[in-house]
Amino acid sequence: ELGISNSKYGIIQSAVSLVNTILPIFGGIFIDIFGTWIGSILATSLIAVGNIFVALSANLRSFAMMVIGRTLYGIGSGTIVIVQTAILSHWFKGKGLAIAVGTQIAVSRLASFLSNLTVVPIWESTGFYGWALWFSALLCVISLIINIIYIFLMKMLHDELSRHEMKKIKQKKKFSPKKLLVFPNIFWIFVLLEFGLGSAWTSFLHTQTTDKYAAFASSIAQFLPIFVSPFLGHFLDRFGNRSLTLIMSSIFLTISMCLLGFVELTPIVIIMGTICFSISLSLGPVVLLSSIPIIMPLDYVGTALGIDKSSSNIGSTIYDILVGILQDKDGGKYGMVMRFYLGNSVCVIFISILLYFVSKNWRNGILDMKEDERKRKRAIVKVKDYNKPIKMNYFYIAIFIALLITSWVLFFNYIN
Repeated sequence: ELGISNSKYGIIQSAVSLVNTILPIFGGIFIDIFGTWIGSILATSLIAVGNIFVALSANLRSFAMMVIGRTLYGIGSGTIVIVQTAILSHWFKGKGLAIAVGTQIAVSRLASFLSNLTVVPIWESTGFYGWALWFSALLCVISLIINIIYIFLMKMLHDELSRHEMKKIKQKKKFSPKKLLVFPNIFWIFVLLEFGLGSAWTSFLHTQTTDKYAAFASSIAQFLPIFVSPFLGHFLDRFGNRSLTLIMSSIFLTISMCLLGFVELTPIVIIMGTICFSISLSLGPVVLLSSIPIIMPLDYVGTALGIDKSSSNIGSTIYDILVGILQDKDGGKYGMVMRFYLGNSVCVIFISILLYFVSKNWRNGILDMKEDERKRKRAIVKVKDYNKPIKMNYFYIAIFIALLITSWVLFFNYIN
């Protein structure tokens, strides 16, 4: 109804990730300095307003308003992930952190699963797709109200703690860009993995089926993490082996690309492919999110998570636009798109294998340690451990900036 081509649909999708190619970094720095309460209110407010704009765009048939709404939503959604993980990192500090992150991811996937499963029935029962968007906006407003109530209750229960935290905030030093130069090499491997894996996960896998079956297949991909993520978190806390888990996630992603792109798409093949994709989506995010607080000191976690999230959104922006371009060039088919995804998945396997070997020799293998072993050896990374700049960081930062610029150039080149 809006006259949107595949390329323009890619623009709508990439509008969410475009703004978060930069903002998560500033959001992470903000959280490291000022804490999480203000950030959570701003994030949930932007998400609610953004979704209201998207819903209005359906009534007004305005493509521009839809892009604006998705952009506002993107600003909030990218920041709130950092806020959530920073809160968990603060309260758990390595004690059950992975299972907490896994539970957080499970709830998120449950919401995605239900939304994918209900969007077409709402559309068919009402005769207007906009009602599905308004329902989504309503849920976001409810989330904002719950967040306000939570903060109000926390301030009532922990008023003294709040004053103590504000006193500490005033004593904190200002952020210095030089801090980025002390980040370890292993951190940038995680950034690269987030770029490759996160981009593949967030670029929605449509198949050559009806809208109803596409929504069903997408729901399958979101289904498994609901149950697996908390148990995987417990497994990582108890047994470690984070790098091996990432290798498995990469392998299952590659298998799913092979099935969905290079095998005749019968219903069974589609279900098998989306299940493999779902397994990858179950294993990877828990490891990626819970590993950052292990390899980084608590004072740097917000900034590190911001860079990590930004890399995912840089990749998503580039991938969403490229996928739209490839699909348009391929006559609306998915052959070129799936070859692109397969190549990406194979590269991610090699990067995760590199992480496995690097982690074995980095700080006595702290990344793959069991939680009890880390406690026993007091293997906690502190700020004083990162006091010497690493020359390779200039190269990593330059590549990061180059990809950031590429994402913005692609976006504004194809938005018209």
